[in-house]
Amino acid sequence: MIPASSPLAVMELYQLRTFLAVAEEQNLTRAAEKLFASQPAVSAQIKALEDELGVRLFDRGTKGMKLTRPGEVLQQQARRIVDAARDFKHSADNLRGSVSGELVLGLNNRPEILRLVEILRSITSAHSELSFQLVNGSSGVILQGIEEGNISIGFFEGPCESPKIVSHELDRIELCLAAPAAWAEELSVPDWKLLEGKPWIFTSPTCSYCRFIQRISEEQGLHLSRRFQVNEDLTVLNLVAEGLGMTVTAVDQIAANGFQDKVVALPHFRESVPLSIGYLASNESDPSIMAVRDHVLEVWRQPAKSSLPKGPTPPRTSRPASRKSRYRS
Repeated sequence: MIPASSPLAVMELYQLRTFLAVAEEQNLTRAAEKLFASQPAVSAQIKALEDELGVRLFDRGTKGMKLTRPGEVLQQQARRIVDAARDFKHSADNLRGSVSGELVLGLNNRPEILRLVEILRSITSAHSELSFQLVNGSSGVILQGIEEGNISIGFFEGPCESPKIVSHELDRIELCLAAPAAWAEELSVPDWKLLEGKPWIFTSPTCSYCRFIQRISEEQGLHLSRRFQVNEDLTVLNLVAEGLGMTVTAVDQIAANGFQDKVVALPHFRESVPLSIGYLASNESDPSIMAVRDHVLEVWRQPAKSSLPKGPTPPRTSRPASRKSRYRS
C-alpha cells in the first residue's frame, strides 16, 4: 500500500483532478486554463493516468477530447474520490483548530490593484504556519476554480451567480472603452457606429470585460470585428497602445501600466463592476480560509496606500439618450 504522504499518492490525486477538468471541458487548452497549468503538462498527466490504469479515457479528435465509455464510468468515481479527499482535509483542519497549511489564492488582477502585498504581510505576520500558492486567471476562471475546489479563496470582478460561493464586495472597478491615442480625435464624440469599423481586442470569454464587449455589441446593434483574443490584460493594453485595436478595460489599468500617453479612455460610457473576494460556502468553518477572509476585509477597510502612477482622469460625459446606457459585467 502507498503511504498517503508519498509523492505518488499526491500525484495520483492531481491526475484525477486533471482527468475531471478535461472531462468537463472536453478541451485541453480550457482544462489547462482552469487548472492553471500548461497544456503539455495536462496532456502528460492524462497519458500517465491512462498508462497507469491501462484504459483509454478519451477519444482524441479535431473537436476535442470526448470521454470513452470506460472514461464515463470512471468519471463519477474520480469525482467521489476528489470530493472525499477535500472533505477529509477540511475535517482535519477543523479538528486541528489552528490556522496552518497551504491555501490556493486566486488573483484576477495586478497585485497593487488587489492590495496583495498589504494583505499577505498582514496574514503572514499573524499566521506564520500558513502558506500560499498564488494563481492568476480571469474572473470567470477564478470563480470556476473556487466552485470546483481548485482555489481556496480568490478575487474576482463582476457578479457571482453560484449559490455555492460566498462573496464580499471590496471595491468598485471603473471600466471604459480604451483606444489608441491616435484615434482620440476621430472618436472624441460618442458615435457607436464608428466603433463598428475598428478592430477589437477581446479578452478571455470567462473575463467580465469580454462579457461587457459582447453586451455592448448586442445592445447597440453592432457587429464588432474581433481582431485578437488575449487572456492577459497587460498584453491587451500593449496591443491597444500600438494602435492594433480597442477594448474594454479598467480605467486605472491605463495609468498603472504606463500607457496614459498612448491609450485614451473614450467618452462613450463609464460603468463599474464590483471587485470581490469569494470562497465556497461549505468552507465557512475552515479556520484558515476565514483568517484570510478577515485579513482581506481588514486591509480593504483601511485607506489605500496606492503605488499606482497617477495619470489624467478622463472626463465623464453623458451617454447618448437614444441608446441603452446601463451595462453590467
